[in-house]
Amino acid sequence: MVVYIAFLLLLNGIQTSASNLKISWSGTVKAGSSTTFTCSSNCFANCSYIWSFMGREFNGSTLSWTPDGMYQSVVLQCTERNTGIISTTQTIVEIENPVSVKISPPDAIPFLNKSVNLVCHVDGLPPPFHSARPVVWYKDGQKVIQDHMHLRHNSTLHFQSLVPYDSGFYQCETNLSSNQVLSLGYLLKVDTPWNVSISGPDVAFPGRLNTYICLMSCILDVECTVSWPLKDNLPLGSFLSVHRNKLSWIPITPGTFQNFTCLVENVAAGRSATATKMVEVRGIPVSGSSQLTKISSLTFGLSLLLATY
Repeated sequence: MVVYIAFLLLLNGIQTSASNLKISWSGTVKAGSSTTFTCSSNCFANCSYIWSFMGREFNGSTLSWTPDGMYQSVVLQCTERNTGIISTTQTIVEIENPVSVKISPPDAIPFLNKSVNLVCHVDGLPPPFHSARPVVWYKDGQKVIQDHMHLRHNSTLHFQSLVPYDSGFYQCETNLSSNQVLSLGYLLKVDTPWNVSISGPDVAFPGRLNTYICLMSCILDVECTVSWPLKDNLPLGSFLSVHRNKLSWIPITPGTFQNFTCLVENVAAGRSATATKMVEVRGIPVSGSSQLTKISSLTFGLSLLLATY
């Protein structure tokens, strides 16, 4: 009797177990290339499938779609309708975009008043690849109006001299396999070069303490670090102390000149700036200056060692 009832249910298209509804496709989903998605289950008869995708519905067990690059991922939903049974499943589809915007040269830092290139790049195709392909450039979602910038090889957006207005989110749109594809974006931020200077007297006198401060427009220990390269230019003096952006020095030899250099950098970002100050030592030698000169190197080493703690 049980077998007979199960057979009648099967004839009427009513599932006696879970439908195992799933969405499948082959390969990687890429912008500019068509992908066919299949909705399947263990339903035997009287089954219909409805796709819900981007606010629209489509009938059938398969759905073909060509991404245009506007989305990095989408949600696909498939609903199976059977006599008396409705099953739904959904999946997140990750999309690979072969078109991107890259800065050229790759290690370029977009400084104010400097030139730079943005290249519309397609994976697998060497630049410039757009000699016969139209390219449309967008900045912050709007078509780029060329004024001080212009196209090169139809795929490169060249900035002759960067201005603050050039900062923005850039994308390019091109044709791949007869399909328009919008690229991944590049955030261009026009940086202002760091201003670095050294404050302190230009003239020093033997036996007197002089203090020099490295001034910078970046935030110390947050955006940049500071150092005083002194190994190749050992100052002659009875005292030398270096701590962060402050250098203290007592000279001993008149008639000499001393150069102090302050180095400000961000190694990770590849940015740096320097300032140099020349100091003239005037006056007469202080008592015992010859002995002080002999031990200046030792004092220098001890002062730098103490400055690190």
